[in-house]
Amino acid sequence: MPTASSSHSRGPMFNRFSRFASRDADEVRYEVSQIFCDHDLRVVGKRQSLNTELRFRRGKKASYGRMLYGATVDIEPGKLNDFYLIQLPISGQESIHCGSQSVQSDPYMGTIISPALEFRMRHERSAEKLFIRVERAALEQLYAQYHGRSPRGALNFQPAIPFNVAATQSLKRLFEWQLNEASEGTLFDQPLIAAQFEETLMLALLSTLPHNQAPHSSRELSVAPGFVRRAEAFIEHNAQLPLTAGDIADHVGISIRSLFAGYRKYRDTSPMQHLKEVRLNGAKAQLSQPAPDTTVTQVALAWGFGHLGQFAAAYEQRFGELPSTTLRRYKA
Repeated sequence: MPTASSSHSRGPMFNRFSRFASRDADEVRYEVSQIFCDHDLRVVGKRQSLNTELRFRRGKKASYGRMLYGATVDIEPGKLNDFYLIQLPISGQESIHCGSQSVQSDPYMGTIISPALEFRMRHERSAEKLFIRVERAALEQLYAQYHGRSPRGALNFQPAIPFNVAATQSLKRLFEWQLNEASEGTLFDQPLIAAQFEETLMLALLSTLPHNQAPHSSRELSVAPGFVRRAEAFIEHNAQLPLTAGDIADHVGISIRSLFAGYRKYRDTSPMQHLKEVRLNGAKAQLSQPAPDTTVTQVALAWGFGHLGQFAAAYEQRFGELPSTTLRRYKA
C-alpha cells in the first residue's frame, strides 16, 4: 500500500485535507463519529494517552482518508449501518472482530467492514492507516444494476483482504492509485470523472472480494425481459402478502406458464422460490433489528411461514444458523 509519506511534494498523504488533531478523548470520539458512526472508545493501559490525527476527503459515493490514534485503543462501533469501510494499515496492526471472523490487519492484510455486521477492533499504538468509505446505498444500487436484481438480504463481504495473493493484486493497485490521486491529484475535483472512479472502485470490490450473495449463473447475467424484472419488483415489494403464482402473473400481464418459463430461462429458478428467498431475507433483517418483544414465531408468521419447523430449516440452510440464534445475538 502507499505510505503516509509517499513521495509527493506536498508532504504526507491527505495533509491538505486535515480534519482535526487532538489529545482529548471526548473530542476524538466526537470528531471520529462525525466521519464514521457513534462508538465506544477506550485507551488501553493507564500510561498511554491519545495523539490522534484524522484527514478526510469526502466524495459523493466514496470518501478517502488517513488516520492514527497515537495510542492502543479498543473501539466498539456496533454496526456501521450506512457504509462499507475499507481499512488499509500502512504501519502497525489492527485486530478486527467482524461477525464470527477475526482478522489481524497490517500492511499486507487489509479489511472491509460490511455495514450490517457487528464489529469491534483494537488499533495498536504504532498503527496508522489509510481508509476508504463506500456508501452502502450506492454499492447496493450498482449491484442491482450489474446483476439485474437487488442483493438478497444484506450484502456482506468476508472481512479479510490479503494482498499477498494474486486475486487481490489488481485491487491493491487500484486502491493505491485512487488514494494517491484523491490525496494529491486534481481529477477527483471534476464530478463526472470522480463518479467514474467511484463506480470503478465499487465494481472492483464486487467482482474481486468474496461475499455472501449466491453466485450468478450465466443465465441470470443475461438481460431479462421486462416481465421478469416487473415480477421481481412486485415480489420484493409485496413479499409479506399471501401471493400466488397467479397473482404475480396477473400483475405483469402474462400466463403462469410464461412466468415460470421466463424465470427458468433468465433466472435459473422459479417465481415462488424467489418469493421464498425474499421472505427469508426479510425475516433475517427483522430478527437482526428486533424490538424488545420480538419472537421467532411472530417474525415467521409475518413473512408468510406458517410451519415453524420448515421455516427454521430453510433459514438455517440459507444463513448457516437458526433464526433463534440470530434473534438471541441481536437482542443481547
